[in-house]
Amino acid sequence: MATKFRNSHWLKTNEFAPQVFLFRNIETGQVVYSQTPHITKYQINQQFFRPNKENKKPLPRHDIWRPLAVAQFEDYQKAVQAYHGLVELRFMRQVSKKNEAQSMRKLNEYNRIWYSGQYRPTYTMEATADLSAVIDELKLSKNCKVYWDGLWWRGDSKLWNQDVEHIDMERYGRREKFVILDEIREKGLLDFQKVEQQLNQQPLQTEQSTEQSVHV
Repeated sequence: MATKFRNSHWLKTNEFAPQVFLFRNIETGQVVYSQTPHITKYQINQQFFRPNKENKKPLPRHDIWRPLAVAQFEDYQKAVQAYHGLVELRFMRQVSKKNEAQSMRKLNEYNRIWYSGQYRPTYTMEATADLSAVIDELKLSKNCKVYWDGLWWRGDSKLWNQDVEHIDMERYGRREKFVILDEIREKGLLDFQKVEQQLNQQPLQTEQSTEQSVHV
């Protein structure tokens, strides 16, 4: 099981697609990012820098996590950049820009993050906004697809780069969610292999055209 940061070579060698997975906690609204279709204790420890009463470190129990989105990129390097960007923005919200982030959140009468029961929708909305921002700032929109567990999680389409394709995930139950994610992984692999094949054919076609010009 992948439990550490993975580079482009590892992801490709182990037949993972150039994707970033966003998982949401159905009890708290918290989000964890992953380079693979799994969520682990290591990822939680690495992405919750300063847990507190409002943002407690969640458990890696599979029954409380559901996929929020799967962002698919043109190549592995872009997928790694996106993952880094998301984790960096998470660090800024929790540590370096904590006060600024708090001032932009919806708060209750006690000046705490608004919540219903244990659920705080702020965290899910911030993760969605951060994904959009990372795609724009790092210029990752070319051939980018985002699979959503319901398109309503995307928010207003006007806030997204128009080159990004948004796809509604197939409906599934808790038991089947990782089966669906693996199907998305396989689709991502095929998409990447097609693009890679096209790129490999371009130099060959150019050489053939040059040879034909010389003979003429």
